[in-house]
Amino acid sequence: MLHKLTLNHLGLQVLLAAIIVSPLWAAPKKRGTQDELGKRIYLKQCAHCHGIQGEGVVGFNENPLYGNKRLPELIQVIDETMPEDKPKTCRGDDAVAVGRYIFETFYTPEARASQKPPRIELARLTNRQYVQTIRDIFRNFLGRPELDELRGIKAQYYNGRNFRDRVGEAIVNSIDYDFDQALPYDKLTKKEEFSIKWEGSIIAEESGVYEFIVQSPNSIRLYVNNREDRLIDKYVATNERDAEHKATVFLQGGEAYFFRLETFRFKDPAASMTLSWVPPGGTRQIIPKRNFSPTLIGDSILVQTPFPPDDSASGYERGTAISAEWDEATTNAAIEVAGRVLPLLDQMARTNSKAADRTEKIKSFCHDFIQYAFRRPLTDEHKSLYVDSFFDDELDVTDSVKRVIISTLKSPVFLYPELNRNPDATEANGVDSYLIASRLALALWDSVPDTALRNAADRGDLLDPIKVEQQIKRMLSNSRARSKIDYFLLHWLQINEKGEFSKDEEQYAQFNESVKADLRVSLRQFLSDVIWSEASDFRQFFHAKQIPFNQNLATYYGIEGVNGPDFVPVSLGDHSSHGLLTHPYMLSMLAYRDNSSPIHRGVFITRRLLGRTLKEPPQATELGSAEFPEGLTIREKVSMLTEPTACAGCHNIINPLGFSLENYDAIGRYRNQEVGKVINAVANYNTVDGKTFELNGVAGLADLIASSPQAHGAFVDHIFHQAMKQPINAYGDSLRSKLITQFQSSEFNIQRLLTNLVREAVLFEPAQEP
Repeated sequence: MLHKLTLNHLGLQVLLAAIIVSPLWAAPKKRGTQDELGKRIYLKQCAHCHGIQGEGVVGFNENPLYGNKRLPELIQVIDETMPEDKPKTCRGDDAVAVGRYIFETFYTPEARASQKPPRIELARLTNRQYVQTIRDIFRNFLGRPELDELRGIKAQYYNGRNFRDRVGEAIVNSIDYDFDQALPYDKLTKKEEFSIKWEGSIIAEESGVYEFIVQSPNSIRLYVNNREDRLIDKYVATNERDAEHKATVFLQGGEAYFFRLETFRFKDPAASMTLSWVPPGGTRQIIPKRNFSPTLIGDSILVQTPFPPDDSASGYERGTAISAEWDEATTNAAIEVAGRVLPLLDQMARTNSKAADRTEKIKSFCHDFIQYAFRRPLTDEHKSLYVDSFFDDELDVTDSVKRVIISTLKSPVFLYPELNRNPDATEANGVDSYLIASRLALALWDSVPDTALRNAADRGDLLDPIKVEQQIKRMLSNSRARSKIDYFLLHWLQINEKGEFSKDEEQYAQFNESVKADLRVSLRQFLSDVIWSEASDFRQFFHAKQIPFNQNLATYYGIEGVNGPDFVPVSLGDHSSHGLLTHPYMLSMLAYRDNSSPIHRGVFITRRLLGRTLKEPPQATELGSAEFPEGLTIREKVSMLTEPTACAGCHNIINPLGFSLENYDAIGRYRNQEVGKVINAVANYNTVDGKTFELNGVAGLADLIASSPQAHGAFVDHIFHQAMKQPINAYGDSLRSKLITQFQSSEFNIQRLLTNLVREAVLFEPAQEP
């Protein structure tokens, strides 16, 4: 390749230094010529490997040429290593020119955005939004449960079968009895004949399928979220002491559901009762006290129809993928909802089968239902089209209601919330308080507006940022906001995406499914405690000195003074407690079966916590498949494995982060030695802005993440995308930097961040394209 000018190594360093101190937007003389040179060199020497726009080349180098390096660092890499097939043949001013071209055309997110600006895309309801929306629409008719802090389940006792001769009640922690050993209530006097009813609410902590398991030889009936249809119905006793009866049901996390379990004994040879479940991501366990409430609530309509997964290619779930399978699922779900409504129809319409005005009241119910579903008051046209047209004298009223429900739930206005625009508000592109109310409900609750939001929209309040902020603060105190944010936190840490993990049984005896399930609960409670505390301080994710443990975990990890199944704050030791960084669930998830894994831990921290991009490895070499001399620590093995030049670029970022956690083994226990050598957890990490940060073990890592502007930006990105389901850069060039600055100036208050981002996003309306 011909060089117009060749710079020696010293000259290049001087030029790089000049670039560092000069703003990138200060164009040098003859910048146009330099841009043309950079593009010409890139297309000639680089594009065959990296693609015309750095998108990668299938079958050759599929990793996009995107990254986090500053311009001087990128130029230096080009000068010293490029092209890959002929290193050091693109140097000096050629390296500067091609580096600038790459950096400003596609390397950074900002460059890519300038080439193809992100936009707010029309999106349907995500799966979670669909389920929550349906449930909340019908809560307007069935009532909204309000639970107090009391936990446990109410037991009612009867001295006779079939629930006759009631003798008393009590609130119990769980349901696990051998009635042949002792009756659970002192006024039960007939050991051979009695009945018991446990009734109240059951609380789901995570969304997913729950398996309920009733172990009893006696007559049993189990109701969950349905007073009429039994989840398990074994009226005739089996008389087999170990008989088990199982059933599954989908429950939305963070919500409470009607619960009743009935049993009776009448001269049965044996009598016992144990109620267990297998929650999502958990293992079989007797349902604990914290998941029961003695408060009796009504039924709710919770969709059980399976949907195909939402599109998560952008790193968060979005309603942008449309398929025949999704369309079929919406139809099946609409039919399911209609079937659930009919038995409750008179209750919801405030009428009865003999009322003279029953049809009119049911029509009124349908009008209200559609108004809630469409998120704004109905026009006369809507009433006629979606309700009145389905009612006539020849059609049974229940069939009319079915048609109303199915047509409404299949309507684009219901499925695509942004279509909920005011056709008369032409100057504002159809934006009015009702659309803002809809955006608020989706952002904070994944749902539809409640009465307070609808009233605010009626008054026209929600075009005022101050009134919007008042609503956000109110909504954040609602359990639906907590449920959505708790769901986000699990996604942020990839708890569900990472899947199952196991440990070597000989090396880590008793690290069983029960310990793993309790660790998962512990992590969830820790995250929730941080975000919903008064300070709501992001930094406490990494600096907190206590995490919740119950007796099971305390016994396994050698913590004294913890008794019972309830989770209480404990310290794992001053040297070893740094919030989620040292939480045993995280450390166990990011480890091998028999040892720590600096690579897994370093990759996770790089991508999820610091927000840096990494190329896929050029060769997938597993630590376990490589051969090493005897007596090496895991750090020494990783250093040897990642020493080749092809690996060094990414592992210079990954390894220091992972090495700083080397004092923690495969299950998160603190250790000082490995293979007879003192653990070395000190490493130097090079930040994006070119600074070197000394990581003196986990304390240094915690300081790095808590103080890193890039980590702050990554967290803002994650929480914005989960709330709005749209790219943050689609909301204007300055919003991201504005939110980061506000986050930092608020002492990293996460609730304040949520308030700011939701206020800005729901009121934003992109300029109309000509």
